[in-house]
Amino acid sequence: MNASSDTEAMGVQVREGTVRLRDGRRLAYVESGDLSGLPVFFIHGNPGSRHMRHPDDRLTHALGVRLITPDRPGYGLSDYQPGRTLLDFPNDLEQLANALRVGRFALFGVSAGGPYVAASAWKLGERITRAALVSGAAPLARPGAMEGVNRDYRNAYAMAAWPEWLLHPLMAMHDRQVRANPSRALAGLRSQASADDRAVLADPRIAAQVQGWRYEATRKGVAGIRREAHILAQPWNVPLEEIRTEVDLWYWEGDSIVPPQMGRYLANRIPRAVPRFFPGGGHFSIFSHWTDILTPLVRQGS
Repeated sequence: MNASSDTEAMGVQVREGTVRLRDGRRLAYVESGDLSGLPVFFIHGNPGSRHMRHPDDRLTHALGVRLITPDRPGYGLSDYQPGRTLLDFPNDLEQLANALRVGRFALFGVSAGGPYVAASAWKLGERITRAALVSGAAPLARPGAMEGVNRDYRNAYAMAAWPEWLLHPLMAMHDRQVRANPSRALAGLRSQASADDRAVLADPRIAAQVQGWRYEATRKGVAGIRREAHILAQPWNVPLEEIRTEVDLWYWEGDSIVPPQMGRYLANRIPRAVPRFFPGGGHFSIFSHWTDILTPLVRQGS
């Protein structure tokens, strides 16, 4: 079953909907850009939600991209999935594509969405036309995984390996603080960001977007992001060497949340990786390079 409703943003149609998966869970999604264009599934970061995208939908529309962004289980309006693993998500993605009558499609993810792109590119095989990891996390359970990571995120990655029962109250307390004062939370994010990231976040449209997807992520509580932390701290169990599609790897030297060494790790293991490494920038360079990232995905799928 697929339920949806249409709205309009900046003169471009936006469709929001939900599907019922085989196990009865509800999966929520947003479609934006050109709703009759080439399908590209976008996998949000952590915390994130179906509302994560460039705030100017005209950029996506101009490329002829039908951008489809699902909430992962436990985020936004999507139901929580107890005990989920990294390799469970491709099944959800495939069911969503089927419900939307999408055959082959491109795929890209940002930050914590990167591992799900890798898992889906491997598991869904020929159905993926091209993939992209943008500031995408690499496996954390490996030597040298924390090289270049700033202190706050180094601590966060270490805490992700804690038992979920111990992590839950700390994440819930932090979430209450963020939800009580989103502006303060954004200011804290800016204080740790690179100069390029601070410039990106100075755009009020982008700042509002970041606050919006962060707030929506924990609409139902922190169970989703708590489970995500557990997943990211575990081995992926994804044979990266068996991914057959081309995979663009976008990384910036100014990113201390997911530094370029993570991209180099992936580039050395994914056979058809297309490394795209840049000076400067930061973790939010996805916004300033939005059109650049989408263009090869569209070209491959046309």
